[in-house]
Amino acid sequence: MTENVTETGQCAETGLNDSQIADYLAARPHFFDRHRSLLEQLRLPHEQHGSVSLVEVKLDRQRQRIYELEDEITGLLTVAGENERIFRVYMDLMPRLFECTSVSELELCMRRTLQEQLRISALRLVLDPRTYPRELSPAGEQLERLYRERMASQDVYLGRLGKDEKHRLFQDALVNSCALIRLGSRGELGLLAFGSIDSSHYRSGMDTLLIRQLADILALLLPRLVLSASVLPARMADDDC
Repeated sequence: MTENVTETGQCAETGLNDSQIADYLAARPHFFDRHRSLLEQLRLPHEQHGSVSLVEVKLDRQRQRIYELEDEITGLLTVAGENERIFRVYMDLMPRLFECTSVSELELCMRRTLQEQLRISALRLVLDPRTYPRELSPAGEQLERLYRERMASQDVYLGRLGKDEKHRLFQDALVNSCALIRLGSRGELGLLAFGSIDSSHYRSGMDTLLIRQLADILALLLPRLVLSASVLPARMADDDC
């Protein structure tokens, strides 16, 4: 017998509409427990199989959810593995920084390691000339502007820079996103800058634990290295006398 249903979804024989039936079943979640044979009789249209029972529909949805969960777990394991690799790169790098004898050697050690082992296309260590007037840098004059415009209320900036900003900081390196972190409690020592080709590699909200730890180590090393560099020429001058 074919059910006579109007355009509004109302059954002519019972006077019930789709919404009323749906509300009735929703309010009685155990309805089909009391009418199990009905589950096998009810058929739903299916693209591949023509029609299937409600039980088959439920099983199919459960299988699909299992597949989705497996994909999520695989993705989480991949992310965890990559995070562990990045962590090991930083942990291997940090002890080597204490062996550096100059600021330039320090910067070169970081650049080589992070460019070779991570997705970092550029790295700059910029000392603040107000703290270290002998350590002038082409990018030093840009620090105050970066602090004011990009890092006014924060010690880390993640995202993109303007064309001129990128060129002054990274010169001709291809950089589409960057991480900037102040060195020192107020940024008085300078700035550490990372650049990536990937425009979404550095983005707001990402974890900054490792680069903060690296910045803390640099804040310990820089005063000693700069002092050593300034003392050596003075001693040489004394020897000449």
